[in-house]
Amino acid sequence: MPDTRTFLLEIGVEEIPASYLEPAVTALAEEIEKVLKDAGVSHGEIKKMWTPRRLVVILKDVALVNLKKTFEFQGPPARVAKDAKGKWTVQATKFAKSHGADTAELYIKDNEKGSYVFVKKEVGGKKTTDLLADSLPSIIFKIPFTKRMRWLKYKTVTFARPIRWLCAFFGNDVLEFQFPGLTPSNKTYGHRFAHPEPITIDHPDEYIQKLKDGFVLVDQNERKAQILAELSKAAKKLGGKLVENEELIYEVTNLVEFPRIIACDLGGVTDRGFANLPREVLQTALAKHQRAFVAEKKGKLLPHFLVVTNSPTLEPELAKQWFERMAISRLEDADFFIKEDLKKGLEPLVEEEARVEWVKGIGTLAQKTGWLTELGVSLGAKIEGFNQDTCIRAAHLAKADLLTNLVREKEFTSLQGIAGAIYAERSGEPREVCNAIGEQYTDSPSSNESAILAISDRLLNIAATFIVGKPPKGSRDPFALRRQAGAIMKIIMDRELPLSLCAALDRTLELIGKGKDKREAIHEFLSDRLRLYLEDKDFPYDWVDAVLAVAGDEPYDSWLRLSAFGDLNKGEEFRLVAVGQKRVANITRNTHNTRNTSNTPSPDSSLFDQKEESNLWEKAERIRPNLESAIEKRDYKKALQLLLSLRPLIDKFFDEVFVMVADEKIRNNRLHLLAKVRDEFLKLADFSRIVVEG
Repeated sequence: MPDTRTFLLEIGVEEIPASYLEPAVTALAEEIEKVLKDAGVSHGEIKKMWTPRRLVVILKDVALVNLKKTFEFQGPPARVAKDAKGKWTVQATKFAKSHGADTAELYIKDNEKGSYVFVKKEVGGKKTTDLLADSLPSIIFKIPFTKRMRWLKYKTVTFARPIRWLCAFFGNDVLEFQFPGLTPSNKTYGHRFAHPEPITIDHPDEYIQKLKDGFVLVDQNERKAQILAELSKAAKKLGGKLVENEELIYEVTNLVEFPRIIACDLGGVTDRGFANLPREVLQTALAKHQRAFVAEKKGKLLPHFLVVTNSPTLEPELAKQWFERMAISRLEDADFFIKEDLKKGLEPLVEEEARVEWVKGIGTLAQKTGWLTELGVSLGAKIEGFNQDTCIRAAHLAKADLLTNLVREKEFTSLQGIAGAIYAERSGEPREVCNAIGEQYTDSPSSNESAILAISDRLLNIAATFIVGKPPKGSRDPFALRRQAGAIMKIIMDRELPLSLCAALDRTLELIGKGKDKREAIHEFLSDRLRLYLEDKDFPYDWVDAVLAVAGDEPYDSWLRLSAFGDLNKGEEFRLVAVGQKRVANITRNTHNTRNTSNTPSPDSSLFDQKEESNLWEKAERIRPNLESAIEKRDYKKALQLLLSLRPLIDKFFDEVFVMVADEKIRNNRLHLLAKVRDEFLKLADFSRIVVEG
């Protein structure tokens, strides 16, 4: 077993934004791994850690040197490599020199192209420390950030925040490398306030514990677990249980190095008139502005909130008063906004939408509201039990809350939709209408009316953005269109909605009155999102290809077909069906259109001169009515069973029948037979696209 060491790299920085940390460390680790892999350096477990002030990668069992490999290099042809006396020519000598070899190491060998001169060269044996020292500066510079900055002293260095120190180890030794203004050392730093002094590290194995002694929990998973445990404990002490907020947990975990929980009171809420403040508003105000958590008892919020601080030496009573004053201030704002909004109501705001531009060059918010209403009615028409009146009313009021004080003043923008539902409820709107308004931005609506409103809104957003020429490009997706399209697919699947992508898109563009030239691009975009959604659900990519080739217009229908594949995947039998259909597809490719199967001519049974032809055709004719009935009822499991029953006869046909005979009538008749059988399979999927081995 090769001699190995532990590698540690810590990049010490000014506080980095919470959302930057995980992507940055992931990219750093991937680049280091790539460098080692390309050089043939083996390593063991990799650990990625971060806090607001440090990005850390630790690799276990890193080999001291990269593996030696022997490569064979081909040189000039043998006929020009030696002269008449058998001595190496100038060409051969130059070839040897270019590879650092002597002519004595050259040899002649035959390959498929003829006789050539070859030389073997051993590559590798470079120290891993040298490899890392050469690579780390550029790796650090390449770490991706949404925004970068440069600090005045070093014009060429950009990073998310100024780099203040580098701690790097390879085993017991400091790993030195060149970096502008900094020299890697065995020093790190503890908590900025609780332990600002340098901490000396003698070996990577003691790194985590020494930082813990310096009030830094460098492992984000440990910090998260401690935060959750202490929040739950504090909530229990208050007489309730923690209302978990995964997004907020993630954020505060990346904002602190050594968490400490402070319980604060909202005892004055009732006195100040906040008793009727909606729960969603209260939670949002505390989460957004205080990054605070709430506790509940029997479904009701307690008059307290919990703050996660990054100050292990902070005096709780002094901090508590400050947090409480800030919270009360935010709640007073929210209470004022809600009272003013309720005085006005939603209906007057709908009228104001005509003065608000939705998308430049597309239309106003009032026009979008009209399109939302008509599109919702159109999409819901084929859904059994769909309440058109609920859809119309919800769509009519859906965007009014964008003009409310609560949302418009940027204090509570995350409550759009939810705010509308609250106001609609207090205005006496039916519960179903309120639910649809409140769920229009979620990807898990609780009713078909809510689902159709959510889908219609996203379709209009996607179409409008494509029309104005701002579709997603590469990794850039500023309007989150990929996420919106993915939500459309999820809603359709979850609610089992019989929606056609083509029909929905055509109606969307018809309502907007623009963008027909963008139809293909938008449809391709939606189809790609459907493909990715299905593959993310662990359906093999080739199954997805096979189904979407014939049934890609209706997402839920494609889901049902793939589910039938999963239920009846019988291994070898399933593979043999795919093999057979590949043969059928290949032999009929140039004579029969796979897209327009209705024009496939039927074979003439009077021209059959082998029983394998008759047996296959008779079986295909016999199962056709049952197959069509199963397809119509979407009983794809039964349809697949019927198609699988043809497999032995197809195999027998190919074993015994020669298709491409000289007689044109017989040849064409056999091609028609195979094409007709292929058409039966195409009613379910294009099985020829399924990947098989062997």
